[in-house]
Amino acid sequence: MQQDSLRAVLDSVFAAPDYVWVERTSPLAFLTRWLEGVARWLQATREAHPLGFQLLLGALVILLVLIVVHALWILFHTIRGSGTPGPQLNGPTAVRRDRAWYRREADRLAGEGRFVEAMQADFLALVLALETAGLLRFHPAKTPAEYGRESRLSPSAREEFRELVRALYGYAFACWPCGLEEFEGWRSRAEPERYARAN
Repeated sequence: MQQDSLRAVLDSVFAAPDYVWVERTSPLAFLTRWLEGVARWLQATREAHPLGFQLLLGALVILLVLIVVHALWILFHTIRGSGTPGPQLNGPTAVRRDRAWYRREADRLAGEGRFVEAMQADFLALVLALETAGLLRFHPAKTPAEYGRESRLSPSAREEFRELVRALYGYAFACWPCGLEEFEGWRSRAEPERYARAN
């Protein structure tokens, strides 16, 4: 009787959720199975074809050496390249072009029918003119949209400048049709006087 009551108590304790033993599957079980399969295949190849196994092992060692040499070569050139200074923007080799040069370049490109490129050159001429007026700061790495955000223009002039930038992006990247008429319309809105007087 006492043994039955002990058995009942033990059964009730081991029936609790904490004592339900379920084998949990590892999320990487497939990788373990795959590696075990590769190990079995290599073992079978070693026993069935010793020469083939030696050739495979040699090829894998050569591949590993090539990977290490390539990694060291890239590391060497990366470290060596980081020590050499790049071209200086204000150095003797850097050419700082002025507004007049970009304006002439825009005229040349427009004369060749390359109106989108002419707009881009004209935009740089406008940026340099606005920099001279103290309304923004030129940097060759800036995008036209960054100039729109950073400019010190009045709210209405800033919005007009942003519209000009949106149109430039439309012609340059969205492939809006651009001919002489569109270029001349865009260029008339890119005159520095429109923005300098609005400050």
